[in-house]
Amino acid sequence: MIVASRGFAGHAPMDSRSSRIYAMTAAFFLLQTTLPLLADEWTLQIIIFTNVFVIFAASYDLLAGYAGLISFGHSLFFGGAGYVSGLLSLHLGWPLLACLIPAWITALIAALGVGYISLRLKGPYLAVVTLVFPLVLANIVHLSPQYLGGDDGIAGFDLLANGSLRIQFYIVLFVTLVATLAVLRLARSDFGLILQTVREDEMGAESIGINTTKYKVLAFVISGGFAALAGTLFTHIIGSVGPTTISLHYSILPVIMMVFGGASSIIGSVIGAYVITFLDLYLQALPYVRVLIYATIIITVLRFFPSGLMGLLKKIRR
Repeated sequence: MIVASRGFAGHAPMDSRSSRIYAMTAAFFLLQTTLPLLADEWTLQIIIFTNVFVIFAASYDLLAGYAGLISFGHSLFFGGAGYVSGLLSLHLGWPLLACLIPAWITALIAALGVGYISLRLKGPYLAVVTLVFPLVLANIVHLSPQYLGGDDGIAGFDLLANGSLRIQFYIVLFVTLVATLAVLRLARSDFGLILQTVREDEMGAESIGINTTKYKVLAFVISGGFAALAGTLFTHIIGSVGPTTISLHYSILPVIMMVFGGASSIIGSVIGAYVITFLDLYLQALPYVRVLIYATIIITVLRFFPSGLMGLLKKIRR
């Protein structure tokens, strides 16, 4: 068993490799602090969105890569939190920080419900069931134009940093740094090892006293919480939220990012988020071609290097 030699009490030791990974991750994001002095506004906007999707991809990797719980409903937390935050800001006039907290709590409750309902399912059955939840929310939005904006969504609420691009850049950069290090710490702690144990051998994990139900639901809740954080940032950056934010597209994006970068590798998901977000922004004008390109990426990666880019780099290093 993965955790047999580690035990369950306390945290994973901070070995030199972990320290090096944390330091390199922090350095990567801190180096970006010079970009507002060097890059134009268009580039800054792309980097802002990319860093938001870094949080989204890392949250998904914790659920699917480490716990092995494949979900096609992650847009429920991403877009749902955006709706809650946007509605509170628009109709109650709450300041942005006050809107973020209930949006985050709502996403945690939703993730708890989804995790509990889906916990007995595995593989394609789990994926199909999780797909239903954002579809239900999308139908509710379509049928509630008076309250939720219907097909047009809602807009006109407060923007992050009042729309100041440079301040948005630094806020998102800081939040992404903290969130990525937090997910890394979870993944490399005993919690991450237990999730991998449950993924590899659930019956074996139960036989040595691991409450697999608790850890699978926890994976949903934590992953949903980070996805909601990304969704609220995204919503208050673009200044609107609509049915597209809870569409299948935003459920598939983190899957592609994780597959490309490598499952069970938070750093791989970060790399995947950068590559796929840049690609997605440039392919927005070609929606049908975009789908074909994404399908090609997934098939190619799974066929020739199923461990993703990080797995390929490890093989090259060996």
